Amino acid sequence: MTTKLAGKTVLITGGTKGVGRGIADRFAQVGMNLVIAYGSDDQAARAAEAGLTSQGANVLLVKTDIRQRSEVERLFTQAVARFGQLDVVMANAGTEIIDRTFADLEEERLDHVVDLNVKGTFFTLQQAARHVVDGGRIVVTNSTIALYPPENAGMYASTKAAGRTMVEVLAKELGPRRITVNSIAPGMVKSAGVFTSIPGELEEQAAGATPLGRMIVPSDIGGAAEFLISDDAAMITGQHLGVTGGATQ
Repeated sequence: MTTKLAGKTVLITGGTKGVGRGIADRFAQVGMNLVIAYGSDDQAARAAEAGLTSQGANVLLVKTDIRQRSEVERLFTQAVARFGQLDVVMANAGTEIIDRTFADLEEERLDHVVDLNVKGTFFTLQQAARHVVDGGRIVVTNSTIALYPPENAGMYASTKAAGRTMVEVLAKELGPRRITVNSIAPGMVKSAGVFTSIPGELEEQAAGATPLGRMIVPSDIGGAAEFLISDDAAMITGQHLGVTGGATQ
């Protein structure tokens, strides 16, 4: 695969843990400059910065509340001031709610998931549209839950469906500038999201649900992200790349 990514700059929201960290590690390995936005976990952020820097990456770490438009604007301004331009944006940050029926979902939790997954993603994509260079790349981390929504996850799945729509519309709007806009739709990812706290036997069940016989890991998402921002994906836009290990629900 021809990547030609060394020296380019990528901004990743939620880039210090889980899927975001897997993406950041992959991009560090190919020599990209990294702008890493994170929400609240300062300890994890410092650990991520140290780990990425040890791989030779130039890293700008920015604490950002993506639910606030002004915070996202500040993030992008700092990124451009540091590295001169943005070639790639990964809208990765989000949250999950998979333990509430429609009847039981509290308003404060509804606000939380909508603010992060819908408003936060929108604000990130809005600034990406304004700042990514012509010929650049925008990728959203989505979820297969938008296609196969289970019980107790109605609002979470709905927010991910909104993200898919944003990708498809923005791909059309930015096509004249040769900017591709796609999403990655992972299945169940080990050591990410809800799988940071559930019992090991549930991980075994998740692995057994895939024809390939193992759970997805964050580095798998990093590999998919590298493909989507590479020259080889120049004619792929408005699409949703499933990284599922073959699982269909």
